Amino acid sequence: MKVHHMVLALNVDFDKQQLQGSVKLLFKRLSDSTQLVLDGRDISIDEVSDIHGNQLEFTQQHVSALQGERIVIEVGGEITQVVLHYCTSKDAQGLQWLTPVQTLGKQSPYLFSQSQPVNARSWIPLQDSPKARITFSASIQVNNGLRAVMSAANSAEMPADGLFTFEMEKPIPTHLLALAVGDLAYGEVSERCAIYTEPAMLEKALIEFEDTESMIVAAESLLGPYPWGRYDMIVLPPSFPFGGMENPRLAFITPTLIAGDKSLVSTVAHELAHSWTGNLVSNATWRDLWLNEGFTTYFTNRLVENIYGKEQADLEWVIEYGRLQEEMQSLPMTSQTLPANVQHQDANDAFNRFTYDKASMFVHELEARLGREAFDKFLYQYVQHFKFEAITTETFIDYAKQTLLVDHVDVISESELMTWVYGEGLPEWFIAPTSTSLDKVKLALKQFTEGVNAAKLQVEAWRVHHWQFFITQLPFQLTQVQLKDLDMTFSFTDSQNAELACDWFRVAIRNHYEIVMPKVGLFLAHIGRAKFVKPLYSEMLIAGYQTQAIEIYQQAREGYHPSLQVQLDAMFKNT
Repeated sequence: MKVHHMVLALNVDFDKQQLQGSVKLLFKRLSDSTQLVLDGRDISIDEVSDIHGNQLEFTQQHVSALQGERIVIEVGGEITQVVLHYCTSKDAQGLQWLTPVQTLGKQSPYLFSQSQPVNARSWIPLQDSPKARITFSASIQVNNGLRAVMSAANSAEMPADGLFTFEMEKPIPTHLLALAVGDLAYGEVSERCAIYTEPAMLEKALIEFEDTESMIVAAESLLGPYPWGRYDMIVLPPSFPFGGMENPRLAFITPTLIAGDKSLVSTVAHELAHSWTGNLVSNATWRDLWLNEGFTTYFTNRLVENIYGKEQADLEWVIEYGRLQEEMQSLPMTSQTLPANVQHQDANDAFNRFTYDKASMFVHELEARLGREAFDKFLYQYVQHFKFEAITTETFIDYAKQTLLVDHVDVISESELMTWVYGEGLPEWFIAPTSTSLDKVKLALKQFTEGVNAAKLQVEAWRVHHWQFFITQLPFQLTQVQLKDLDMTFSFTDSQNAELACDWFRVAIRNHYEIVMPKVGLFLAHIGRAKFVKPLYSEMLIAGYQTQAIEIYQQAREGYHPSLQVQLDAMFKNT
């Protein structure tokens, strides 16, 4: 049986930190089974009934801490709709409840969800799988004057009775179900793009992300009309664990992107690109995540090139390759394929540099071999062919055999395709991306390592990405004199750019540059983005700062998203 639509009716209770209400699930019968099987985790179900109120028998069967429970409902031979009355737990991994003091305004509480990868089941009992695409409608009751928004059609209006209604008439994967409630101001970027965020953040966000409409236009020129109507964004509190989340019609964005110079807005381009590669064509299982993230990472680079120029795009591509190289040193070869090895593991493990950056390198190579015009045609046809579908790696390969390997047999072979997808590491013929814009950075790195003082390096007109490359390519071991020279000259420890600060902190920690430790503690206490938090704690543990890492984590843990808490708890359990 397959659920295809849900009707959600929930009350937001900040005092109890609970969602309470019901969900009606409409499903199709695909066999003669008399049982509807759903996913849940830490959800209390009061009763299950048909649409006439007749109670139905159900059981909740524990599977594992990761998977939660199987909810098995006896539906007989005729029923196609069920209603579950339930409430969530304070421990729901898909929800973070913030007290007023944890917000920017300090006056009102805040709630936001994070359903990816398998956390939708912690706030809605449903079939929680990437292939389970559903439509939905929802009514969310908020009783304290705050605004509710969802991954659906949102309205700038505030209902007087606090009852917000939503409709998503296009089928989306369940991990893209999203809800946020808080003191949210509204500002328009364009007629089809707006930003929701706390009032004190709105002006900065509007300036930082003012190019979003241009990004939408550029994306449409490649992959066709924007398929979701509106592209709104919400800039969340800093405890949001990701750079962005591509929830349709309401992308979630971290405030760490607001650097004041648009240097980090490629993440906005990435979430926008997902509107086609990820939301429109999605991965059927977490093993197939590369189909989502690889094409999107490539597509992001194309948008950056269109809006900000080829130099910027090439810089980001080289840095992307650098991230991949770093992870190639730490993951076993068996994990360095495009399909993620997560059949029996935590789905979070699928989110690595291979499903993002190796997959992106593969798509870049397809473009290079076919030529941009021919590749753009292939990409457009691929997206249109599978729109609103969830596909597997093997589905893509079958499609490529019928199209790519027929139309372009002279430039790519089946053997080469299979090596990219299933081979470990990078193909032996792979040519790494380069950028002449980095020549000046490489010269500065060479000079510094040969003893030239930092103040004498030629760094005029460097962009943030030049600085990123400089920091990440520094020798693994540096002396205290070298570290102090860099820091006194370029003020890395006091950087307000979260990307640069994190990169510098990692260099400093591994070389025991003690002066950074108070700033590292403050950084980890105020930013909950997993991309920064996990590597910094890891560096501290490796470098022998176990006591300090544990102390910082104990103080900061409450401010992290529950899904990140679970991952960090596991990290510290092994120390």
